[in-house]
Amino acid sequence: MSRRFLTYQHGEDLQRCNGREVTNGLAVEQTASGRGRAGRAKQRAPGLDGVRALAVLVVMAFHEGMRGLPGGFLGVDVFFVLSGYLITDLLVAQRARRGRVDLRGFWTRRARRLLPALAVVLVTVTAAVAVAEPGQLDALRPALAAAATYSSNWYEAYHDVSYFASFGPPPPLQHLWSLAIEEQFYLAWPLLLGLVLLLLETRRARASVAWLGAAASALLMAILYTPGADPSRVYYGTDTHATALLVGSAIALTWPLAKMTAASGELTRRLDFAGMAGLAVLAWAVGHFSGADAAVYPAGLVIAALAAAGLILAAATPGTIGALLSLPPLRWLGVRSYGIYLWHWPVIAIAVAVTGQRTGNVWLWIVEAAVAIGLAAASWRWIETPILHNGFRATYRTCQRALTESVKTARRSPLQAMPVVATVAAATVACTAGYGVLHAPSNGISGLMRQVAQGERISAATRSLRARGKATGPARPAPGEAPAPGGTPAPSPSGTPAPSPGGPVSRKVPGRQVTAIGDSVMLASAAQLHAALPGIYIDAQVSRQMSAGLMEIQRLATDGLLRRVVIVGLGTNGTVTRGQIRQLLAEIGPRRKLVLVNTYEVRPWEHEVNGVIAAAAHNYANVVLANWRTTIAHRTDLLWGDGVHPRPPGARLYAKVVAAAVQATGQVTAGPVGHQAPAPAGRAA
Repeated sequence: MSRRFLTYQHGEDLQRCNGREVTNGLAVEQTASGRGRAGRAKQRAPGLDGVRALAVLVVMAFHEGMRGLPGGFLGVDVFFVLSGYLITDLLVAQRARRGRVDLRGFWTRRARRLLPALAVVLVTVTAAVAVAEPGQLDALRPALAAAATYSSNWYEAYHDVSYFASFGPPPPLQHLWSLAIEEQFYLAWPLLLGLVLLLLETRRARASVAWLGAAASALLMAILYTPGADPSRVYYGTDTHATALLVGSAIALTWPLAKMTAASGELTRRLDFAGMAGLAVLAWAVGHFSGADAAVYPAGLVIAALAAAGLILAAATPGTIGALLSLPPLRWLGVRSYGIYLWHWPVIAIAVAVTGQRTGNVWLWIVEAAVAIGLAAASWRWIETPILHNGFRATYRTCQRALTESVKTARRSPLQAMPVVATVAAATVACTAGYGVLHAPSNGISGLMRQVAQGERISAATRSLRARGKATGPARPAPGEAPAPGGTPAPSPSGTPAPSPGGPVSRKVPGRQVTAIGDSVMLASAAQLHAALPGIYIDAQVSRQMSAGLMEIQRLATDGLLRRVVIVGLGTNGTVTRGQIRQLLAEIGPRRKLVLVNTYEVRPWEHEVNGVIAAAAHNYANVVLANWRTTIAHRTDLLWGDGVHPRPPGARLYAKVVAAAVQATGQVTAGPVGHQAPAPAGRAA
């Protein structure tokens, strides 16, 4: 009798494997009644392959920075719902068939499915980083330990590895946070589910437990999330991001897979409608939400999970949605989606290291996608499938025999030598990875980090003098200038006297009348900005978004510390909305001048952010655009490898662009400044 076992893919597709065949799609074992003999019936749901294919393609597009998909990260939550559904359905069916849940067997199958491909990725990526970007090895070591222990989500949450902010070269293992959450779910949920199945008899009662768990996780996310702050803690946390997994579990307890695959008639039509609605909602959410949107935490994630649930139930039936999602190309990608997810982000990160920048070139996207899919296909054919068929020990013995035979017959044909070549290549990669881990540079602070650290010191120094630059008082001397005697306003650097209260005077704007609020791009340019505008007040932070910047501007205005020209350089880490621009203008009032710095980055929201900023500069008389994007677009050699932050020569260019925009404000109104509503010039923003 052939040996069989049940296992999953990331997302996860249940598969029946035996000594000869791996069934692509989904198979479940059922108990057939009759004279005490257990029969087995195979139920296929190939449409679930298509769901996984769509989810992984959306995630890849998001990570490539494809325009129009700011919510592509929601594809991960589709995987979560599918994982929760299939894992729960398997465990419930197993208990119904055997009267118990085989935890040891379940966890053994999980290890067979997940560990081989992950181990190959970790070793290969470490070797590639050691060769292409050794400066990252010091940071890679703890990330490797976290990946190997499936704790990447907590490591990244508590080490400020933001999923949405752009800072420095892309960490090549950052994407493994989602696998960590799933594996933690695989460890804890079978234990909890076993207790639920033991204590509760009805489907409704059992499903209620999962629904309550999903609601509790969403509520905890809402409580812990701070609008405007980096959402990493609530996004990476297993406790706060378990909603989608538990939604999948709830629908499995309510609508088992066997019922879905056998659906017909009216039920199939209803589920098709639910699937089309779910697909439409997911498409809207992917195009509407972004990581900086406060509505995502948790409303956006809950909406995506519920929509994914509808789509998954429809895909499991033999209806129209199931048929469309069962098309061969989608099924082929879906079967390999675990490997594609594992490989795609390291390929992007290493490409950045090799090319020196992160570009939005479409051809590079195609090449990176092809490489990731090719590596995943090779992994599926040569690593994952043999272990799924035969297990670790049998696969090892098979490889050992093939290597021995290859050594004996290598002289007869080059093809016979391939096992030897493959073994030597694998050993070389493993040795390179080991050397890289053991000899990682201890001073792994990159040039960008040193530059940003210097900017933080300069920014703090300018803020320490803020009491001398109150917006409501007379102009104060810049650091190093002697104060004007007798309380007379100090002259500007050009020698032009300060304006008398009550009337605007056209003159050069000194830095002591400028407040700058920004993110890490401004931090990287702080030294050059201070040199271009001596006395400027700089308040910039890594990962800052517009919502947090608005709160800081409000605080400065309330304390009377907001100066007469306000620079805002935000948008690198998330969207900027027209409503936020109106709020910003209302906060500074019509008598202040506002300089908005647009953004240059390969992220889905770049076009939207720059469009909103350009519209504000066009529609409001007191707004000036500092066009950083156009300036740097053809000088990308002046950026660090992340394609976002300027190197020192680029920082000088950034400061020049911003300083020119400050001088273009033309006039600075003297006297006290109030908080009047913005005065639009032309149509409203």
